[in-house]
Amino acid sequence: MNNLLKIVILISLSEIGYAWQYPRNADQTLWAFRSCQKEKYDQELVNKWKKFELPDHPQTHCFIKCVWTHLGMYDEKAQAIRVDKVTQQFKDLNLKAPAEISKLGGPTNGNCATIYGKTMNFLNSRMTEFRIAFYGTVEGSNKWFSAHPETKPKLTKISAFCKGREGGKEGTCKHACSMYYYRLVDEDNLVIPFRKLSGFKEADLKKCRDKASSKSGCKVADKIYNCLNTINPDGLKEALRTFDEQSATMY
Repeated sequence: MNNLLKIVILISLSEIGYAWQYPRNADQTLWAFRSCQKEKYDQELVNKWKKFELPDHPQTHCFIKCVWTHLGMYDEKAQAIRVDKVTQQFKDLNLKAPAEISKLGGPTNGNCATIYGKTMNFLNSRMTEFRIAFYGTVEGSNKWFSAHPETKPKLTKISAFCKGREGGKEGTCKHACSMYYYRLVDEDNLVIPFRKLSGFKEADLKKCRDKASSKSGCKVADKIYNCLNTINPDGLKEALRTFDEQSATMY
């Protein structure tokens, strides 16, 4: 690969960051909901969110933004909800896309309250359909997991599921499975730019994301692991241990 092509690829990766596949599946939507619920929010509110009750509260506002982001339905660069992807989620699950989806559109300036307002304009009349489309019901979620035994089962530790599966599609890597389920890389082996790790500064995370983005296939997962492990081995071990424990009780 010549140097010019490498530069073009790296620029593209830095602009796009990740390129998720749509529709999002039940494992991915469950992770999005639960990941945002475990942030440092008021527990009474979290209990409401788990029942898809979304009271008008500043913490709820930012929870909604977090969920759209983790679902891959929020464009950070444009600072707008990705109406086309929300529509696709419905259609690809053979559901009629409600006309009210259009209420999600338009600029938000990244403001949590604005995103909440647009979201509730949609959900106030289409919550039932939204939950079906995004596997937000126990029945729909369980049905999908039953049909996809190749996916980490609910309430199973990532470390246990990934034992013997770390090689990736290529069969040559050491961290492909766990880095995906810890959501440091996506299903296309691209780094996830918004994933945070306790014990790591954003500058260090960006450094490792950039290094990993120069690789391809499952080597991306190995590179980001090795880079983070070089910077702070104890911190990485603790952060991944926390994710692992959460995976046994939350998703």
